[in-house]
Amino acid sequence: MRFVLSCLILLFTVQQNIAQNIHRKGSLGVNYYQQVPDSLSQKINYTKGILVKSVLPNTTAANIKIENNDIITKINQSQTDNQGQLLAIVKTLRENDDIEVAIIRNNQHINLKGKVIVRPKETGENTNVLYGEFKYKDGYVRTIYTTLKNKKPLGTIYFLQGLPCYSMDNFQALDKTKQALDAMVERGFAVYRMEKGDMGDNVNLPPCDSMGFDEELNMYEAGYKNLLTLKDINKETIFLFGHSMGGITAPLLAEKFQPKGVVVYGTGFKPWLEYLFDAYLIQLQYFGEDLADLRAATEKYKPFIYDYFYNNKSLDEIAKNPVGLKALEEILSYNPVTKLGASGRSPLVFKEINQHNPAKAWGNYDNDVLAIYGECDIAANNADDHKALINYVNKKHPGKGSFWLAPGTTHTFEEIGTMEQFIKLQANPQQYYQYAATRFNPKVFDYACNWMKSKIENN
Repeated sequence: MRFVLSCLILLFTVQQNIAQNIHRKGSLGVNYYQQVPDSLSQKINYTKGILVKSVLPNTTAANIKIENNDIITKINQSQTDNQGQLLAIVKTLRENDDIEVAIIRNNQHINLKGKVIVRPKETGENTNVLYGEFKYKDGYVRTIYTTLKNKKPLGTIYFLQGLPCYSMDNFQALDKTKQALDAMVERGFAVYRMEKGDMGDNVNLPPCDSMGFDEELNMYEAGYKNLLTLKDINKETIFLFGHSMGGITAPLLAEKFQPKGVVVYGTGFKPWLEYLFDAYLIQLQYFGEDLADLRAATEKYKPFIYDYFYNNKSLDEIAKNPVGLKALEEILSYNPVTKLGASGRSPLVFKEINQHNPAKAWGNYDNDVLAIYGECDIAANNADDHKALINYVNKKHPGKGSFWLAPGTTHTFEEIGTMEQFIKLQANPQQYYQYAATRFNPKVFDYACNWMKSKIENN
């Protein structure tokens, strides 16, 4: 898909473990070449497999003596011809499992054996991190609860992540989700999060990429119930923070559990199908496409998208028509090979989101709401949905809704500038990512946390 559909897109001194059923996942611990340079390929006679670029210390790879320029061909008798196969195998590794890795080194076939080394847990100096779990159907879900050391939390924030499938555990230092979580803890709040689907340490849960929205929502509801059981939780000072698609999940949880307040950032308010067509029309114009051409294409695509969303036609049936396939590719970012859509998620996610009515949920939520839109958040299209959301909240519950425009801020909390500056920077994605890596905007969390504090103080 050509437009930006991502909606969509710790610190430690005393660490406790209350999990009894989850064995922590292991890590292989290699960096590998995404594309093997021709000169290196010829030198080592590379044809296929995972070519190791470097080995991380204190990991499984280091423990079993994998070396730079080794070619990994199998792990536990399963082929690793490509990145997808490698990642699928690595996701299954658990602490102290036996592991056998077949490699080619200097044209020699070698088998390396040992034990899987556990992934490190989050560490730091100023916080406590509580790793927990709860049972969900036939599996278990990992939870992480973080507080400042030696300080009673002002309240607890349940963080709801966006559309993509990624683990909420032990992020890289400059990851923007990690920086957001840390920022809220540093400002005095406890932060609770959970893994969705088969992410992180979760056990016997369906794959996140094939899971629908309804199943994901059920998991988040189970997560809220688990949060209420944690020791020393003040049920009167729980807040939801919904980022991106988490801002769609937020009102559905808020309607049911009535938390103290809800903050949403970079999200939507219209029915999801309307958001998709808006995104197609709005976002592509920023990159120079003509509105008239986009509207003409939209009219061609609508019948096919409606067939999937409303008439129960299968994706395969729709894709048999060339225009239908184009509609799926353009509007849902559908890949006919993987059968996945935007952000590597099943199109079922979008179909099921569209069956929910966030406006109704907001109307049935009785407490305070803050909607934040970043000035250059292209994934959320523009500020209109956030303003409409707050107007509706205030119509139903006068004085309960607040809107704030975060100056110069992107969908992922970087402070960049205007939308026009952001679009210009997209001309060189690699240069942009390097520039944005250190541009996290803490003012978003100053504002959000001060707003939450005010709701507690005014109780």
